[in-house]
Amino acid sequence: MTFEEALKHEENNVPVFYNGRKYYVIGHNELTEQFTIRELSGNPYFTVPVDVQPEDLS
Repeated sequence: MTFEEALKHEENNVPVFYNGRKYYVIGHNELTEQFTIRELSGNPYFTVPVDVQPEDLS
């Protein structure tokens, strides 16, 4: 997915897939073109944000 597509997922709070699991995009860094994602989970306290490149998302 492109940076712009991932940005729309963040703005619209739509889940993305990374390594076969669902995540929410919770932040982005335009300078490095990276996104921070958090796993879709029943308990957000046990999920850890992950930084990824937009092309790794689907």
